[in-house]
Amino acid sequence: MLRRMLGAACVLASLTADADGERFMSLRWGGTAAGQPEAFGQLSAALSRYPSCFDTLCADKKLDAPSVEALRKMGVAINQADAGLPPPAAFFDDHAPRGMIGAALLFDPGSPQNGAVLDNRRHCLSGKSAHGLCVESMLYLAFGAERLTYDLLSYAHEPVAWYANTYMSELTLWRPFFQAYARYNQGTKPGGILPFCGKGGKPDLSGTLRAANALAPSGFPVCPGSPWPVCYLLNAESVDSMSAVDIQRVLSGGVILDGGAAARLQARGFGGAMMMTAQTRPPEVREVFTDDELNLNRVNYAWQPDATGADTYAFTPSNETARVIGRYQTPDGRFAEACSVLTETASGGRMAAFGFTGFSAEMSAARQRQVLLAADWVAQNRLPVFVETASQVMVIPRVTLAGDLRSVAVLNASLDVQQPVTLRLRGCLKDIESMDWVTPKDKPVTLPVRWERKDVLVVLPSIGPWQIGWLRAEGQ
Repeated sequence: MLRRMLGAACVLASLTADADGERFMSLRWGGTAAGQPEAFGQLSAALSRYPSCFDTLCADKKLDAPSVEALRKMGVAINQADAGLPPPAAFFDDHAPRGMIGAALLFDPGSPQNGAVLDNRRHCLSGKSAHGLCVESMLYLAFGAERLTYDLLSYAHEPVAWYANTYMSELTLWRPFFQAYARYNQGTKPGGILPFCGKGGKPDLSGTLRAANALAPSGFPVCPGSPWPVCYLLNAESVDSMSAVDIQRVLSGGVILDGGAAARLQARGFGGAMMMTAQTRPPEVREVFTDDELNLNRVNYAWQPDATGADTYAFTPSNETARVIGRYQTPDGRFAEACSVLTETASGGRMAAFGFTGFSAEMSAARQRQVLLAADWVAQNRLPVFVETASQVMVIPRVTLAGDLRSVAVLNASLDVQQPVTLRLRGCLKDIESMDWVTPKDKPVTLPVRWERKDVLVVLPSIGPWQIGWLRAEGQ
């Protein structure tokens, strides 16, 4: 606990450092490593080998004058502090790499410090890989972090030279990539689908962010904490966190929700506002896509996920114009209740409800496209980026207040090569003919674009396993 507090303290110091120089990437110096007499000399040697890696050293204790002078000559600023926030990110190794997606979703872009702290915890050979650390860094930047602080050395399980050769060398190569992205996206915010969390709750991967965490690796542009979403995402925990005013606002706009959220809204007296009722039903069924135009080329597709009675809901719309896009079918072939519905609410908003397990990581290509199309219908065709290719990619668009698209970060969220992916982009500048695909260690690749009315279509090149890049949507 003390180590966490000290680490958070130096972060605050690095974020509030004097302004005679950029303070973009910082290294924490504390814990066991800082207590070894010979370690500072080893640290100085490491920093001299990679002088462009860190701007600031966050020291738990005051350094002597010769040490400060040695670092100053290398262009590294020194900061000490005895209090502050934020805490380190709760992602300590990349043995299960999708955990870093969840950690990035938890980042608070509205925090006063607006910086992310990356903690490797194990600080040794069996811990986080250098590549994983760099991808994690980029995800925080994509979700709004403006500064990065690294706690790499504290336990001193390995020689300082090992940390330098393993992490500093890789961070030095990635730093221009990070900086270019941060500078290009100044004044923008993540855009897309906002997983709603009211003042009565807090963002949690098993709560209000549960659906977002499941959908993000499948091409859904979720944007926790963003002030500029195009629609909302609700599960049951989201509804529990919301005030009546929150609910009215969401139902007046556009929202996608699962059966649990619909049931909670109904229990709170908003069934009439939804113009739909929800109730659980036995899960021994499958879902068949109807002939609604949204299911074009997928009519009669049968979908049977692993479901329980607690997450299987039947819907009864009261709006005559409601569109049933999925209907339950019993084992004997009889069609039953509606389970996926598009409808307008009583206040004129749009709603898409999915009653068969809601939103989970289990998603076929047909289901992925159906839910994406439903989200885009709810957003009135304003999703900043729509992934046209069935794939396991994470997309994070950055948009302006006016809705202009500035960039899209793309992560291949699988451990295989992702073949070329087509993206449909909204809000691009008029008349652009090409865009740049930017990756960490290679020159930007210029990609041609095709206009389709007001949308821009661009095909990304293949992306390696767990690799990340970003698309400069303005084509500059």
